[in-house]
Amino acid sequence: MKTFKLVGLKIEQDMVQEKTIKEIPLEDGLIINLEDGENSWLIEALVPEEFQTYFEKLSEAKKKMKVLVTISKKTNSPAQIMAKVKTITPLENHLSILLDGRLLTSRPIHDPEQLLRSLMGQGLSGDALIKTFSENVHQRKESTKL
Repeated sequence: MKTFKLVGLKIEQDMVQEKTIKEIPLEDGLIINLEDGENSWLIEALVPEEFQTYFEKLSEAKKKMKVLVTISKKTNSPAQIMAKVKTITPLENHLSILLDGRLLTSRPIHDPEQLLRSLMGQGLSGDALIKTFSENVHQRKESTKL
């Protein structure tokens, strides 16, 4: 097993007509490569307690979701993992969220033109549009198997 520092966590959400990405603020976190030949990873994220209802709903749904994790440095490209909530542990002022999943092979998520149209449709412009476009255009998604 190899353990790495988790520095970023985003969860892809299915909305009515499109997918959106929800960024989860981290107090701390670890990500463990289980090195089992199955691309299995375990993610522990220490998040603000106000996310308890959000993660409880994800846990109750018992379905896998796409999680974008940034490892070691915020400047690294996020890795994509199909994961589900394993446990939610309330702590004094935070929650410990344990996710387990499999690393996805990757290719770009967005067609740049489609992404730009979507962001403009959300009312973004100027520096906010440039920042959000830049963050999203470098995300990756699965291309083959889990």
